[in-house]
Amino acid sequence: MAMNNQPAEDQKKTKVLVIDDERLIRLTLSAKLKLIGFTAVCVASTQEAVTLLNDGGYKQFKAIITDIMMGDMDGFVFRDILRGMDATMPIFFITALDPEEGSGFLKRIMEDSYSFYLPKAVKAEMLLKRVQSIVNSRRVDEIVKERTKELQDALDLAANVQRSMLPPRISITETDFYTTGWYPKEVVSGDLFEVMPLEGGGNLYVLGDIQGHGVSAALSMMAVQSFLKHLPSNENITLSSPAHIANLLQAFFANNLGAYSYMTALICKHQPREGIVDWLSCGAPDLNVIDPENDSHIEVNPEKRGGLPIGIMPDTVYTDADVVRTHLTESALCIAFTDGLLDVYKDKGGYIQMSDAMREELHRELLAEASQKGSIIAVPYKFLAACEAYEYSTITDDMTELIFGAMRKRDDFWEKSLFINSDEIERMALEIEQWCNGQGWSLELVTKVQLVFEEKMMNLHDHGYDIRDRSREQACVRLKKENNVVELTFWECGTPEPSIEVAAGSLEVALELKNREFSGRGRGRLMVREICSGVKRNRFGLLNETIYYIPMNGTPETGAEE
Repeated sequence: MAMNNQPAEDQKKTKVLVIDDERLIRLTLSAKLKLIGFTAVCVASTQEAVTLLNDGGYKQFKAIITDIMMGDMDGFVFRDILRGMDATMPIFFITALDPEEGSGFLKRIMEDSYSFYLPKAVKAEMLLKRVQSIVNSRRVDEIVKERTKELQDALDLAANVQRSMLPPRISITETDFYTTGWYPKEVVSGDLFEVMPLEGGGNLYVLGDIQGHGVSAALSMMAVQSFLKHLPSNENITLSSPAHIANLLQAFFANNLGAYSYMTALICKHQPREGIVDWLSCGAPDLNVIDPENDSHIEVNPEKRGGLPIGIMPDTVYTDADVVRTHLTESALCIAFTDGLLDVYKDKGGYIQMSDAMREELHRELLAEASQKGSIIAVPYKFLAACEAYEYSTITDDMTELIFGAMRKRDDFWEKSLFINSDEIERMALEIEQWCNGQGWSLELVTKVQLVFEEKMMNLHDHGYDIRDRSREQACVRLKKENNVVELTFWECGTPEPSIEVAAGSLEVALELKNREFSGRGRGRLMVREICSGVKRNRFGLLNETIYYIPMNGTPETGAEE
């Protein structure tokens, strides 16, 4: 027929399911569909249709034509069943009833966006136009969905590649620590950060924000991140100034990305033993320094030093005159962030912006609380929760926050980070044993602490991370005594841990404590529940916080979980 524009071979592959309890109607519809190039599959009841459609059988059909009034179930009940399988399958209700008779069935048909009405006396030409146009429209929708899924899969892959190029999100050493929050506005991000260890302790940090959004910014981000990871081998990072690093980046942009992109950056060289941080802002927000113990915000750049964004002017040269040196108190904390942290709004229209004063106050309160409790690790993650609590939940740009500072020598708690592998877990278990012995704790208590530590870490190793994440991410552990209870806290960015379900018998624990070997590591959370008086779990964005409470005197009969 002239009106049939669909290729004949493709159209023969298009199946339409016909449901009617009258044999003559089935034969007539089948013949009409064959005339216009479709293949009809006919059944006499909705029950037969459901059996045919079950277990994915619906995927072979592009449309369904059904009567409304049938003996076993009406067409609307059948539609409800079908919608549980396919929400967008076109259904043509074909009936001899007159819509003007007031039966209300036409209204019921129109309740569903993918339901359509046809009279039983429909001519072949009308059937063609109606069925073909809807089937073709659905085919276009399926192509769009398929392409959208392919694009989403590609973006997800790009996001995984981006995350794999970032350094560990949290780290604690003998001399210093840092914690980061990296939040793409969408799937991929134009934000980057890199951490380069210095000889003798401390790090050189690069926090960057590629101009623009989406795929182009993400590609530039990965190029810069790769360059930072593979700086020329003759570069001595420990002797390099932030200005020198900025000039290296400037040359990289000029040679590779200059015509397409530029980047704001904050480059910080933190030397905790000397109590100084040298930093250079290349169009980025200045470094913030807060001393939570003295409740003060330190003025760091009264001379307004800094330089242009990297790559925006090819002939820009950064010098030490652009670099700011800030002397840090023992309890000072440094906060660096991309300008996404400035673009936080209360309303979706972007009119009520969080003020600088409010942002600084939130940071000060969070850091003061964290400093008092002994750890800063969760602050970047708690900051977003605090913003949402004040109804500032609209983020309009990629956001990255970095907090770093010197590690203070304290006798009341022990805190370290470790990579999630069996050698590191074993090494850290021995270090925990040494620290606990130095506190004068009993052998039984020390063994309990080690058992809980090893069980948690081996569970993370086996279930909390995939192989890629496990090889590059770190977990942080803190051990402290609070009144008559030992608190063992873990921070990690893996998957949420399932809750403890069953308590172990005391005999199993007693035998484990008496005859403990490293081969017993990871024997189960049953033992952990028996040892601990309670387990508290918090989730701050991507960060899991788990606190185990281990009584110092005696083992509780049952464990409680919050």
